[in-house]
Amino acid sequence: MFQQRLAWIAGFRANQRCFSTKSVPKAEIKYTSTINLPKTKFPARLSAEKRAEIEQQLRKTSLNKLYSWNRRALPAEHEFILHDGPPYANGDLHMGHAVNKILKDLILKHKIISGTRVHYVPGWDCHGLPIELKALEAFHRRKNKGAGKDPTVRSSAHEIRTIARQFALETIAKQKDGFESWGVTGAWSDEAEGYYRTLDPRYIRAQLRLFYELYERKLIYRDLKPVYWSPSSQSALAEAELEYDEEHQSPSLYLKLALENRGASCTAIDQQQLGNRAEIYAAIWTTTPWTLPANQAICYNPALAYSLVQSTSGDILLVGHDLIDYLSEQLERKFTVLQTLPGTALQSLRYHHPLNREEILPFLPAAHVKAEKGTGLVHTAPAHGPDDFLVCLQRNIPIKNLINEHGLYNEQAPSFLRGKYALTEGNQLVTNELSKTTLKLGTLVHSYPIDWRTKQPVMLRASDQWFIDTNGLKGRALEEVRSVEIFPRTSADVSKKVIEGQLQKRPYWCISRQRAWGVPIPVLYDSVTNVPIANKSLLAVIEDRLAKESSIDFWWTAPLEELVPAKLLEQLGYESCEQLEKGKDILDIWFDSGVSWLTVLGKDRTADLYLEGVDQFTGWFQSSLLTSVAARDKAPYKAIFVHGFAVDEHGMKMSKSLGNVICPKQIASRYGCDALRWWVTAHSIQNTSIPVSHKLLESSAENVQKMRGILKFLLGVIAPSGSERGKVTHTIQNSCLHHVDRYFLEQLEKFARNVHELYDSYQYNKATAVILNFCLSTLSGLYLHVIKDRLYCGSREEHANLKAVLDHTYHVLSKALWPIVPFLIEESWTYYEKDAFYSSPRRAQSNISFQPVPQSVQAVECALDLRHAIYQQAQLNVNTWLLELEVRCNGNDLSLLSVLHPTLERPESSSELCELLQIGAVNLREGTAGESRFAISVAKSDKPLCQRCRRFLLPSAEHLTCDRCSTILHKLSQ
Repeated sequence: MFQQRLAWIAGFRANQRCFSTKSVPKAEIKYTSTINLPKTKFPARLSAEKRAEIEQQLRKTSLNKLYSWNRRALPAEHEFILHDGPPYANGDLHMGHAVNKILKDLILKHKIISGTRVHYVPGWDCHGLPIELKALEAFHRRKNKGAGKDPTVRSSAHEIRTIARQFALETIAKQKDGFESWGVTGAWSDEAEGYYRTLDPRYIRAQLRLFYELYERKLIYRDLKPVYWSPSSQSALAEAELEYDEEHQSPSLYLKLALENRGASCTAIDQQQLGNRAEIYAAIWTTTPWTLPANQAICYNPALAYSLVQSTSGDILLVGHDLIDYLSEQLERKFTVLQTLPGTALQSLRYHHPLNREEILPFLPAAHVKAEKGTGLVHTAPAHGPDDFLVCLQRNIPIKNLINEHGLYNEQAPSFLRGKYALTEGNQLVTNELSKTTLKLGTLVHSYPIDWRTKQPVMLRASDQWFIDTNGLKGRALEEVRSVEIFPRTSADVSKKVIEGQLQKRPYWCISRQRAWGVPIPVLYDSVTNVPIANKSLLAVIEDRLAKESSIDFWWTAPLEELVPAKLLEQLGYESCEQLEKGKDILDIWFDSGVSWLTVLGKDRTADLYLEGVDQFTGWFQSSLLTSVAARDKAPYKAIFVHGFAVDEHGMKMSKSLGNVICPKQIASRYGCDALRWWVTAHSIQNTSIPVSHKLLESSAENVQKMRGILKFLLGVIAPSGSERGKVTHTIQNSCLHHVDRYFLEQLEKFARNVHELYDSYQYNKATAVILNFCLSTLSGLYLHVIKDRLYCGSREEHANLKAVLDHTYHVLSKALWPIVPFLIEESWTYYEKDAFYSSPRRAQSNISFQPVPQSVQAVECALDLRHAIYQQAQLNVNTWLLELEVRCNGNDLSLLSVLHPTLERPESSSELCELLQIGAVNLREGTAGESRFAISVAKSDKPLCQRCRRFLLPSAEHLTCDRCSTILHKLSQ
């Protein structure tokens, strides 16, 4: 049916072009004043300058007041809460910001226009390394202005924080202006319910309280563990702060480690069979030779079988039995199996450390050892691997940590390594040192973690850090996730598996960072034992001072005597503040932003929706979930909506270096904010990659322009003038409705319901398609065209009823379009009503109590099928109002068409069927049509058309107007 309609529209418009202005009698001009042509000052087009001016004016007078109106005027029951994930205050707005904020605004505006009060408090993530690095760059530029760089100049934490805060606040101001310029609804003021910033004292105070609460419940603890460490940032990193270099090159080292006393401690080894060979070795494989100085054990799997094999070079090696063929291929040598023994037999073996033969180390059983690659024996350095760490922890083996925070070997390392950078020089020096015991040294290209900000490689390194016990939380967190709805629903199953998988594999969450710009972990340490001291009284002192100051900088600047008064010192059991040290760590920014629900929602409320990019399954979605489950045993959200990332038309990530950046500010300036919003609505949720191109943006701008044209026509018919604005009510009289009117009103009702349902289920791309199809096909292509004669030339009663129908249409269409193109709708509404669209009482009023008539719908659909057949079968190259048709069809179609054309066999030009077909006269007959549904004969009339309406045929050339127009002209002359 839809394709038929498009053909119908195409045929009709082709036919329109056949009208010739030369054939219009000159006398027609005297009838112009008698025709009800649409009249409105609403502009058909806007220049870029005028559009920017109108958008700015509408923000000031209307859209900037929307959120406060919503909170004041709409009922508080069933409030919809959309919690804003804080964008990072680190630079100019990009297309990712536009996608995120506009999608959120679509949801909010739909809820508001549907009568639901919304709660949306925008926020900003203000802390973290990227801002700190910019602060450091600014500091060094300031210190070294006009001179060479002085490496001895070091910035204090306070200086860094001052510059970082200024940078963040300036960025927030610019981003806020940008979000508001797009028409985004929200609490943009800094009043009680205003936007939040992670640097605000009230936000920090709530965060510190939660830290202490979880610490007291032992869900937060301090421990020495291997964590991802970035030497380039000199800080621990969370999983979410990692990226992966897929082309990273690492050494691939197969190494032999000599067994103590040729493995004599293992009774399962038949020494007599082996003879008096010099050594027996355990073979290991590693891609991190720099960790070998910290080797403290070899792990094996008791469930596997192991073999002693002799290679063609004469070495006797202990390897996993199932890996012999694999190793033969990797090492390019043949092996002869001498003995095979069970994995359990290895527990008594010992071996010599690879770099210090005097150090004898154990074999340890471990389930993480697999027979998939490698040798079946795993080099174990607990300072540099979570599995290694856990295995040694269970046996109380002290951790050997030889790497400092800069990634350099410390004084405990072998002398040839001290002060060397482990990831580069360390690999080279260690492999050189071990050349005599190397079985093979190659290069492995593989995926390797890098710091998401500096893009430099990271390492696993043991250090004293603060952790959240995710093992104690993940069970409950997984239960909560299973009840969370995920949108778009097309990818919900995959998305849910992603977040569940991330939760299940996470052994712990390191929440401490070794930086200056962030929220301090307000803990004291014993200066001798380094034992942490956390105390409610200390928290009270911090809170009290935080309430009086604009920041928490005092943690770095105030002496301990101010933070630990005598009474508290005595309570802690110390005689002097010299026995204490202030902690220097800050909280992980994922903890920092992840507890935003606490400030915005409080301990009781749950957000209806979180909406962010798909990458937040490993970031904000997860940190919010874990902190909320820890604090209140429930998820902070009922549903999650995820979107993808903006790319160029070739699928490439946008970057300045590639020169393919299209920024939202440029788009808004060139095409208008509504065009930007239309692009987001139509394209941002289909795939994880969202294409941005001028072709798509131009198409979006064209679609907005089409909507403007339709609104201009409607306003030209319905808009009251002067003092009538806001007072005149158009009421539909059911008794005056034509069948096509009833058909259209039913289509309009279906359209409104369909768009509402698509908005409710966040299917915005489908909503734009439905809106375009309805507006261009059903509304403009069919209804507005068919009723033009009645509208322009009909009686006052006809005009009044059509005006009421179009008034209702304008209301429905404005409501459907407002979430997408609010500037266009608010602008058009100023020509209709004094109030803003969203707050106008008339917007919610209904001027229709319409009951669908199935017979009308069926009859009109049959007529539209006939129209399609006419344009398929007949070559129409003249004014169709001059044509007379004879149509033969079956009894069922004849019955339906007769509803629109009661006088079947008499040529009749005033029927609704003629109006729908745009044909001068029609004869309907029952008969066979062969293979076709309709048999159509076309004849051209030689009668003239009415000079007023150009719609009805006249009896002769002596007549100037048809009977209908003559009657109307007579009434007008009275």
